This record gives sequence, C-alpha cells and structure tokens, in this order.
Amino acid sequence: MAKTKSNSTYYKWIGICILLIIGLQFFQSNSEWVESIYSRGIYPIYCYIPKILFGWLPFSIGDLIYACLFIGLAWILIKAIVLLFKKEFSRAVRQLLRFVAVLLTVYLFFYNAWALNYFRIPISKQLDIKVDTILLKDHLAVLDQHIQKANSIRENLDLLNQNKRAADEQVQKIMKEDSLFSMLSKTQVKIKTPFVGPLASYFGVSGYFNPFSNEAHVNGEMPQTSYPFTVAHELSHQMGIGFEDECNFIAFVKLKDNKDPWFQYSAYYESSTYLLRTLYLVDTTLFEEYKAKLSPKVVADIKADQEYWKQYTGWISDVSGLFYNQYLKHNNQAEGMARYGMVSRLIIAWEQKNRQSD
Repeated sequence: MAKTKSNSTYYKWIGICILLIIGLQFFQSNSEWVESIYSRGIYPIYCYIPKILFGWLPFSIGDLIYACLFIGLAWILIKAIVLLFKKEFSRAVRQLLRFVAVLLTVYLFFYNAWALNYFRIPISKQLDIKVDTILLKDHLAVLDQHIQKANSIRENLDLLNQNKRAADEQVQKIMKEDSLFSMLSKTQVKIKTPFVGPLASYFGVSGYFNPFSNEAHVNGEMPQTSYPFTVAHELSHQMGIGFEDECNFIAFVKLKDNKDPWFQYSAYYESSTYLLRTLYLVDTTLFEEYKAKLSPKVVADIKADQEYWKQYTGWISDVSGLFYNQYLKHNNQAEGMARYGMVSRLIIAWEQKNRQSD
C-alpha cells in the first residue's frame, strides 16, 4: 500500500510539472509578456534571493550545485538500472519515476530562475537597430575601422602586466552604470572564478553563467586579450540577457570607449575577429585582404589565443561544444554556437545608426 501511495505521489507531481511546462510554453511564446512581466518585473526581484544566499561568497556555489545535481541524478538512474537487472520491477519503476520527477523539477526551476530571458524582446528591436539591412560595403567599412582601432590601441598596450582581479571590479562598475541598456537588471552584478580554472579550459570555456545560483564566472586561466570582454559578456547573462550575440554586443558597447586601453582593446579585438569570421563565410579573398591589415602585435595575440586553447582541445571540449550547441538550439537560438558570431550584425547596424545620427 505504501509503495502504491509513493508511486501515486510521483505521478501527481510529474503531472503537475507537465502542466506547468505547458503553461511556460504558452507564456514564453509572447516576448512582450516575457519582457514586461518576467525580465523587467519578476527577475530583478528574484535575483535578491541568490544574491543574499550566495552572492557574498568569494567562491562558486553553482559549481557544487552542478556536481550535486549530476551525481544525484546519475545515482537514481544507476539504482533503477540495477533494480531492472535484478528483476525488481516495482522498485525500479519507483526509481525511474523519481528520476523523471527530479529532472522535471530542475527543468522548471531553470526556466523560472533565469532561462525565460531567452524569450524576451531582442535588443535590436528595443534599440531600433536595423540588423536585416546589412550590406557588404557597410561590413567592410566597419571592419576596416575596427581593425585600425585595434592596431592603434595595441601598439602601446602592455598586455601581459594587466591585473585580472582589478579588471573584475572595474568591469562590474561599468556594467552597473546607467546607459542605453535599460533592460539590464542591476540587482546582482558580480563575477566569480570557477573552482578549477584548467578544468574550464578543458571544456573550452572562457566563461559561463550558472542559472541555479545566479553566479557569473570567468575562467581566470584564459589569455589576457579577451578577459575584460568575457567578464562583461558573462555579467550580461547575469543581468538578464539570454542571447549570446546580445551579450557580446553589450560587452563591446560597454568597453569600447572606456578610458582603460586594455578594455578598449579587448572590445575592438573581439569585434574585429568576429567581423573577420563572418566575412570569411562570405568572401575568402576579401577575408585574406582585411586579415592582412592586422598589425603584427594583434596577429601575435590571435596566435597566442589559438595556442592556449589548442593545448586543451580534445574529446572533452568536443563533447562540451556539441552539448552546448544543442542547448542553445533548444533555447530559442536555432543557430547554436554560431549565434555568438551574429554579433557582427548588431555591431555593424549600431555603427551605421550612430553615423547617421552624427
């Protein structure tokens, strides 16, 4: 009798979760609802909870949460499989029901705690940036300008002696400053580092956001070149931005005019490389022509970055990339990992808009 009652409880909770997920699907189908009710209403208020619980800690609680979730779910599933082999089917069914119930609960929490931000109104619409009318000549004009900026800033920049911890504090202040990005939640703006930086590198990760603890992380082991940009990118996630290209765009705009040459260079280094990658997909001859305009120091930085990540390339980073690619596709980013590169559209349209208003 107790077993039946236990199974009944799981069935009821799974049914409730499925109904709630259907409700979420309906809610997220309307970006205006998500923007006004969730992203600008509920999310900034909710963020006080993880801020109070975890924000003050100098280390990452989110990494522990990930580990506990993975171990817990794996343990339940292994127990179910073992019971099936033992032909204890009633106990195996109960373990499988528990597994599904926990998985659906985690899924619901993930979306309610942060992931609904994937379905808010795109920044291009909020800022009235025309991303659908990008011409090749506009792309080349912006790319040429950004390469010149990157070359000029890099010439007198002592990149190796920059302080990453000081950069964390400074970028946090920059992200909190009032600007045209009124859609950003400023409840919690704090960057942390993973427990094990090299492990993040093996996963091919320069930074990541943990929605379960609302913690933004940057890999302290990564090269100096893109470090400030990565911090700003991950803080954008923490501040309620889901799309990868939009986080890149916010990082670029926030850093490009900063008084710190390192921050400026990080912005223009990233924009130049993204614009070049996009050009490569359009015209390889033009790509080689504009790539040749990069100064020897910028080229050396690109090679150093590639060498750093190359030493960690392997099956772990491949599996991680495949998983994250599918994750992005599931969360309103059909382009997958290619979504990062779509920042080119935003940057070009933004520069065009500014030129027209000058």
